[in-house]
Amino acid sequence: MSAVHARVEGLEARNLVMRFGGLVAVDGMSLQAPRGRLTGLIGPNGAGKTTTFNMCSGLARPTSGTVLFDGSDVTHEPPHARALRGLGRTFQRMELFDSLTVRENLDLGREAGLAGGSPWRLVVSRPRDAADIRRRTERAAEVCGIVDLLDRVPADLSTGQRRLVELARVVAGEFSVLLLDEPSSGLDGRETTEFGAILRRLIVERSLGILLVEHDMALVMSVCDYLYVLDFGRPIFEGTPAEVAASDVVRAAYLGADGAADALEVLA
Repeated sequence: MSAVHARVEGLEARNLVMRFGGLVAVDGMSLQAPRGRLTGLIGPNGAGKTTTFNMCSGLARPTSGTVLFDGSDVTHEPPHARALRGLGRTFQRMELFDSLTVRENLDLGREAGLAGGSPWRLVVSRPRDAADIRRRTERAAEVCGIVDLLDRVPADLSTGQRRLVELARVVAGEFSVLLLDEPSSGLDGRETTEFGAILRRLIVERSLGILLVEHDMALVMSVCDYLYVLDFGRPIFEGTPAEVAASDVVRAAYLGADGAADALEVLA
C-alpha cells in the first residue's frame, strides 16, 4: 500500500535523484518548505544543494522523484510555469541590470509575473498593470529597506545593498515561496544581521515560505525554523536548528566540534 501524503501549502520534494552519467549528485532528497516557515538546506560544498534547488525550480529535471507545489505535481513544468504558480528564486551570482535603476530592476520582478505566458504584455501594458507594478515595487522596497535607493543604479551600490535589491525584486514578484541561494554572500556581520531580520519579517508579515541555502551558520541558526542537511548528495539529518547543532551525525559530516559549539552559542 502506498504512503498517504498530506498536502503541503508550498513546496515539497519527494525522493529526488539526479544523475549526471555515472555521478549521483543528489540521492533520495525529500524536503518540505511550507508557507509561513523559513526552511534551511545546508551541507558542505558539493553536497548537492544547488542541484536540489535547480530541480525544485525547474532548471533541472530529476532523474527520478517528484516536485510538488501547493499539492500539484510540477516535476515536468518549466521554470516560468512554476513561477506563475508562485515559486520565486535568487541565485548565488547576482543577476541585476546595472544599466537600469533600482526601481526598474524591481519593476521587472512584477512585470515578469504579469506577462506569464504572454511576453507581448511586457511591450503593451495596461494602465492598471502599471499602477500594480508601481505599488508592489514600492512595497517591496519598503520591506527590504531600500526606498532611498530606488533612483540609483545597482552599479553604484555596495554588495550588501545589491543583495537587498535582488531580494526586493523577488519580493515584488509576489511569490508565495522563495528559493534563496547563498543570499548573504559578500555581506559583513551587520548587513547579514539586517538581512536575516528582513527574512523573518517576510515570514511573519506575509506568511511566505522560504527555502534558504546558506553557508553562514550564524545566520542559518538564528533565522531558520527547520533544517535539512545534505552530505555527498544524500540527506543525513533534519530537524530544528537546536537538534541539528546537537547532532553527532551533522557534527561529523559538516559542522565539526567548533562549528557545533558556535551554532549552539547562537541559539543560546
